[in-house]
Amino acid sequence: MVDKTNNVKKRFSTDRQVAALKPLPGHKQTEYYHTNEEGLILRAGLARSTWAVKYLLDGERRKITLKPDYPELSLQAATKECRRIRAEAMKGEDPLGHKKKRHSAPTIKDVMDLYFKETNLTAKGKSESKRISEKDIIPLLGKKKAVDLKRIDVKGLHSAIVERGAPVTANRTVALLGGAFNCAHEEELIDINPFPNLKKIKTTEASRERIITDSEIKVLWTTMEKESSNMRDILRLLLLLGQRSNDIMSMRVSDIDPDRKEWTVPAPPRGKNKKPNVLTLSPLAWETIEPRLQNNKWIFPSTYNQTRTNSRRDGHTKSTKDARRRLKAATGIEGWTGHDFRRTCRTIMSKEGVEPHIAERVLGHTQGVVEGIYDRHAYIKEKANALKKVDRAVCKIVGVNQEKAKIIKLITVGE
Repeated sequence: MVDKTNNVKKRFSTDRQVAALKPLPGHKQTEYYHTNEEGLILRAGLARSTWAVKYLLDGERRKITLKPDYPELSLQAATKECRRIRAEAMKGEDPLGHKKKRHSAPTIKDVMDLYFKETNLTAKGKSESKRISEKDIIPLLGKKKAVDLKRIDVKGLHSAIVERGAPVTANRTVALLGGAFNCAHEEELIDINPFPNLKKIKTTEASRERIITDSEIKVLWTTMEKESSNMRDILRLLLLLGQRSNDIMSMRVSDIDPDRKEWTVPAPPRGKNKKPNVLTLSPLAWETIEPRLQNNKWIFPSTYNQTRTNSRRDGHTKSTKDARRRLKAATGIEGWTGHDFRRTCRTIMSKEGVEPHIAERVLGHTQGVVEGIYDRHAYIKEKANALKKVDRAVCKIVGVNQEKAKIIKLITVGE
């Protein structure tokens, strides 16, 4: 410290001395100098203390602040950094210039922003990738300099997602981050891409085996009555028809042939197969869809998606997530997704004796190469029979009588 009588600053050389340094009375901050290490300064403040290094470059005195603050950056570490900085200055290099360059270096958030700007993704792919980025990558790594990415950072990101029970998402998140870094390197945002040098981090993605049991179907089916008509009918059709959620939610009035009671599930981009899948609607499915044919465009219209900010304003239901959350809370039946209804439908077909190749065609799965080339039969009747079997099985489970009652007119014959 400074003695006001002789105006001499107290110096430091040990950890104990550094810990005891405080600003002079009446001052917010006071600079103290290392006894033996030329240029090393501790700025002792009321709230925090910081390190700084003085050096000479081209005859000009300069000063650079070190990060992090004391005590996170110890006396030993600060001394080592001081020697490095002054050695650079002796070679004619400007450490302050390096610091400014580093300060402006791109962050991982910059890498992700560039990826979404430069990469040609489908609307769905872009939306899902942005969701993953904003939920997991940016909060954990967004502020980190791209060049500082280490395997421990990626492993920590991956582990955090796996621990919440989403190993598939964890793998896709790491893959997305790797793709973004490749893009940043190709677009010359970063000079060196650290990602290819990282040892692969991946968790085995076990295929889901969850099906909805008969007792669960009965409880869920009944509880769906409390949901909106869109949510109720979409979830029920998932079970009755075994189609993908997006295909059912985006069903158009024009996709339905009311005379033949058929639904043509469109080919890509709304389907994974390369050709449409024509399905004859089962009685319960037709009973659900037929009243909706009066709509203008969509079987399941939604004003929510017409008014949402940044939405495509396509006007149909886009998600059953909230409804599924409410159903789980109301019934106590956990661990299922919308896709599990599709798997359950396929399982019911097997139980009801539907041949595997017919059941797969109902689901719209691509057939084998040879079979796909030579077998051009549409299997309309076979698929219709398969869905009728699912319909009857579900009716039996939930207690719905689909058989129309026969009205017998009694005629009294006079003598």
